[in-house]
Amino acid sequence: MNFLISGVFWGAMLVLLGISMIIKTVFKIDIPIFRLIFALIIIYWGVKLLFGTSMKKSDENNVIFDNARITQVEDGGEYNVIFGKSVIDLSDIELIEKNSEVEINIIFGSGEIYLNPNAPVKIYSSAVFAEGKLPKGSVNFFGDHVYKSPAFVEGEKFIKIELNTIFGSSIVREK
Repeated sequence: MNFLISGVFWGAMLVLLGISMIIKTVFKIDIPIFRLIFALIIIYWGVKLLFGTSMKKSDENNVIFDNARITQVEDGGEYNVIFGKSVIDLSDIELIEKNSEVEINIIFGSGEIYLNPNAPVKIYSSAVFAEGKLPKGSVNFFGDHVYKSPAFVEGEKFIKIELNTIFGSSIVREK
């Protein structure tokens, strides 16, 4: 129920409402946005009733309907936050012989990602109806953005992070 009163939910709903108004005005296509929002809320409640409190799930790579802190991050790992909130600490990931790769997906949730400011990092951030804050103030609500840390040097090994945020919020901070 907390999700329905969160800023992420209502922000996404306002964006959808605005887009539907633009589509209706420009293309003369009527999208019943309030019916869609109502249907999504009913589906959300139905899923919560079906699974009850056991719906919360957290393991080393996935956070679903829960809050978690992920501190053990491995090279090549995929981390998912779905209808939840997570803090993912990437400050201890090390470069040994090759580039390290990490994929983070935030769907209808929020995530904070912490980086080592001295590590060479390249972040490929993709947002769909979402807020993505990267160091140095980069923000995207819809589209793609690439961030390179000050320690990043082209041609040398680095940490590659693929950050996908859909109907959620992601914040990348240097620790």
